[in-house]
Amino acid sequence: MKWWAYFGWLSVVLLLAGCSQVQVSQDYRPGLDFSRFRSYRWQSTPSPASSDIRINNPLLQERFRQAIDGTLTRRGYLQAAAADFLVSYDYSIQTRIESEPIGTSIGVGYGRYYNYGAVGIGTDIGVRQYDVGVLVIDFTDARTGAPLWRGNATQLVTTHSTPEDTTAFVYRMVDSVLSQFPPR
Repeated sequence: MKWWAYFGWLSVVLLLAGCSQVQVSQDYRPGLDFSRFRSYRWQSTPSPASSDIRINNPLLQERFRQAIDGTLTRRGYLQAAAADFLVSYDYSIQTRIESEPIGTSIGVGYGRYYNYGAVGIGTDIGVRQYDVGVLVIDFTDARTGAPLWRGNATQLVTTHSTPEDTTAFVYRMVDSVLSQFPPR
């Protein structure tokens, strides 16, 4: 009995650990020498307002900007008025649906005293709805306005009970995206 309980808990922990991973991707202008870009400034284009209160939060927007600034500064990029590239970001929450294949089960029951046993057959389709946070960071050439690099990150959105949890979520996403820059 203890072996099954241990296996059950281990399965739950592995499932949750797998779901909390940040998935990243990038796209960039091939053949471009990214080593010549050393300074940046924020693009003044405001992101569109959202009706979702989880996104339309000035504290969350401030955290994203601080995380991007901090990561770029740690990596040696300087914020300057005469910058080499412009930085912008967009954060959205998307609802996704996941379904599992049809499952079939067979159950056998036995009776006691004067009751008779039974055999049952059933099918089940598992459908799950969940929210995913999508962070997109764009770098644009400050002189030409041409897109240089775009990084994306997606992660399951959970309810954060403290500002520290939200800050950790933001920094984890930003660090994951910017770990791809400059492209290798």
